[in-house]
Amino acid sequence: MGKKTLIFVMVVLLVALAITNALAVVFPVFIPADAGPGTLRDAIMLANGTPGNDLIVFAMPPGPQTIIPLSPLPPLTDPMGVTIDGFTQAPGGSCGPMPPASTISFIQISGFAAGPSQGLWIMSDNNVIQGLIINNFQQDGILIEGGVANPSANSNLVTCCFIGTDPSGTVDMGNGTNLATLYAGVRIAKTVAGIPAVTLGNRVIGCLLSGNYADGASVWGPTVPGDVGFNAIMNNFIGTDRSGTVDLGNDNEGVSLVEGTHDNMIDGNLISGNDYDGVGIQGFNNFPFGPPILTVANNVSNNIIGLDISLNPLPNSMHGVAVGTYGPAFWGCALANTIGPNNRIARNGMDGVYVWEDPIDVFNGDRNLITQNSIYDNLGLGIDLHFNGVTPNDPGDPDVLANEEMNFPVIDSAKIFGGITTFFGRLDTPVPNTATVEVFKAKLDPSGHGEGAVYLGSTNPLATGNWTFSAPGLVSGDSATATAYDAAKNTSEFSRTVLVTCCRGIRGDVNYDGADANILDLTFTVDRVFRGGPPAPCPGEGDVNGDGTPTNILDLTFLVDRIFRGGPLPGPCL
Repeated sequence: MGKKTLIFVMVVLLVALAITNALAVVFPVFIPADAGPGTLRDAIMLANGTPGNDLIVFAMPPGPQTIIPLSPLPPLTDPMGVTIDGFTQAPGGSCGPMPPASTISFIQISGFAAGPSQGLWIMSDNNVIQGLIINNFQQDGILIEGGVANPSANSNLVTCCFIGTDPSGTVDMGNGTNLATLYAGVRIAKTVAGIPAVTLGNRVIGCLLSGNYADGASVWGPTVPGDVGFNAIMNNFIGTDRSGTVDLGNDNEGVSLVEGTHDNMIDGNLISGNDYDGVGIQGFNNFPFGPPILTVANNVSNNIIGLDISLNPLPNSMHGVAVGTYGPAFWGCALANTIGPNNRIARNGMDGVYVWEDPIDVFNGDRNLITQNSIYDNLGLGIDLHFNGVTPNDPGDPDVLANEEMNFPVIDSAKIFGGITTFFGRLDTPVPNTATVEVFKAKLDPSGHGEGAVYLGSTNPLATGNWTFSAPGLVSGDSATATAYDAAKNTSEFSRTVLVTCCRGIRGDVNYDGADANILDLTFTVDRVFRGGPPAPCPGEGDVNGDGTPTNILDLTFLVDRIFRGGPLPGPCL
């Protein structure tokens, strides 16, 4: 998400909040004590008992204030919701123009004395939490969960909060300190069994989510019956300090989407420095209790994963995006998710994007679309299907593992002329004319199968599998690679890289006019050799005799022999 779009979203949210606040009953917090009139605990209880969408404001002596609960705070249970606005504490905080880097907050809620508890537990719809610093709780910083006090916990907003750091946003003070389960800075879930509850449409926007155990943000699929989906994690810093340049990684994943959640959006975040993967999408095979629990139709787009905000290296320790694994644990059962467009996934400690399928069946790790991203300089492959290194193509593409181990395209040539590079290639898959080939400027990888650093565009093969594609933006000497996905969106690994060359046919088109080794090329060569004229536009064409050196007197001699004496043709221009 761009800066203008983010500012627009934040203005809309703040206007909506202002309209809501104008109609709300206001409960002020006057003192930082744990309990009694004028405390946060008392304000939450009063708001829970007052119908309507209420407002909790902070009116303590001006300056930073720390609230230290001595036991769990009351959950938020009013079906109409409550707004807890940390920015109301004097002298007044704000999200600023580019949260979380610009956020100013004065209210800290520290959980080191609260015992086993969440920082805030949201059990109802339409709550807004903004401008708070929440740290040192034994469990989640914030838990949003339907089915406990109400049948739903929908349409809640957590925005411009620091969750897991000190007030400066530079020191790790993570939540989840008792390590009893996979807690998070913000966790969205439905864990109560036997109740058909839902947790839908919640948003976490513009927050700093760092230093937590286990994850920065997590969305857990429901304990059936129920539903958890359509939630959004947007424009947060996850795993860094507030500047976006220092590692304050969450202990496991930056963001995890777990066990049956669906249609969630992970968009516009900085996700770097985390100790497992940047983003993990995992289901569960559920054997022998029932069919696999599939995590489906989630979208990861427009994120920076593995770099700092200035695009310097700040790797996640394992994969940039892991589909089917949670750190070192193989869970599988992640189906039909989309990674892209416009993620920048680089410098991570293992693969850029990794997809694994559980052996419980042959389709639980399929249809995962990886599209239009910038993937480069990861320690492993750019894309790895099934954790076995480069997966060789096989005739007819009959595989049944992750993403059906879709065959990658073959690039036969990449020739540049007039600033346009034309690619010719092949794709071996059962119905190639329903597939899509995406072409990238490559960053070289030790495997020889380059990572796709710059997306150039896409094309559809013919029924024969042959394909062509043309695009600007490359120069002779660049490398290119490609991926393919079939009609079901199974995406391949990157192809072997090819060198972009200006050569066309044999050497000798020194002036690069499309005609090989003629009198005009001889004139151009004389000018270059004896008068210091311009170099050959295509170095390979100018190396007429093929000795690997730039245009020189030996190339001139070769041309004279060819043109005036019928000497041999120049060799192939590679």
